[in-house]
Amino acid sequence: MKLHEIKSITASQYVVSLREPLITSLRRVDNYPVIQVRIELESGRVGVGECVATPAIAGDSIEEIWSELISDNVKNLKEIDQEVLDELDFLPSSRAALDMACWDLENEESNCAISTDVTIPIAPLSEIPRITEERIKAGFKAFKIKVEAEPVDALIRRLLLIHDLVGPFSKLRIDPNQSWSLEYAKAAVNTLEAENLSIEYLEQPLKRDQLAEHRELSLATSIPLMADESCFSEVDLIKVISSNAFKFLNVKILKAGGVFPARRLAELAKESGLTVSIGLMMEGNQGVRAATHLAHEVNPEIIHDLDAAWWFKGSSIVYQGSTVRV
Repeated sequence: MKLHEIKSITASQYVVSLREPLITSLRRVDNYPVIQVRIELESGRVGVGECVATPAIAGDSIEEIWSELISDNVKNLKEIDQEVLDELDFLPSSRAALDMACWDLENEESNCAISTDVTIPIAPLSEIPRITEERIKAGFKAFKIKVEAEPVDALIRRLLLIHDLVGPFSKLRIDPNQSWSLEYAKAAVNTLEAENLSIEYLEQPLKRDQLAEHRELSLATSIPLMADESCFSEVDLIKVISSNAFKFLNVKILKAGGVFPARRLAELAKESGLTVSIGLMMEGNQGVRAATHLAHEVNPEIIHDLDAAWWFKGSSIVYQGSTVRV
């Protein structure tokens, strides 16, 4: 990938509002700014990329990203490729927005569809039936359940309630977002297994740098583990693979620094034997579009994690049951 004869690179912001709060152990999101980048070539063709800030996950801020994307280093670019992006030494989210715009200029596929799960956020137990039934009525078959380190018996009540609502043939994925300790995680998985709850995977239960502890947990349970926040880069991937703790990997464009680095990361992970799922950091429509195409390219047979636009109050992205179409 190398783009020549760049006429201009501009950035703008818009606000996404959600249909209901997205609450995880790391953050609560009601609405947030999205930064959009437009690369226009001398020929008149335009590519669009975008990103969001995730202080609790990536440690960045909207101000830092904005400052990088409106800098003279960007405005003065006349050509761009992966080497140029590396030389900019930007935050992964800033780099991803530029990379996504390049991908948009190169991407010739207009339509794409892939299976996705839907998130059940952290909420009082009394609200779980309404939240879950809304998603069942929408046609979803796989559910990512956001949890925290509440008392284990309360956690089990929550998961049993959701399991009873969605039925035995639905897929359940548990995501503590790094909020568990090793001791808590062992107690939780032991109880889950005693209840015969069928869990497809447990995503990033411990802190991102606790790879040895993840390995210890993996030896204590039959529930497969997924790495998410532990893997942003190829350097991280080597550590994740070496830990021998994980069966799944959640690859995200903003974590990896773009569509092309994310594709490379996914390819390397698959070669190592990991099952790769593509996820999102709650990007806007263009981010969902790019991630959906990437998911279709990387692994079209599995159910990915691409429900971000379903949460939007208004979106051009179409969800038909458990299928996202872009």
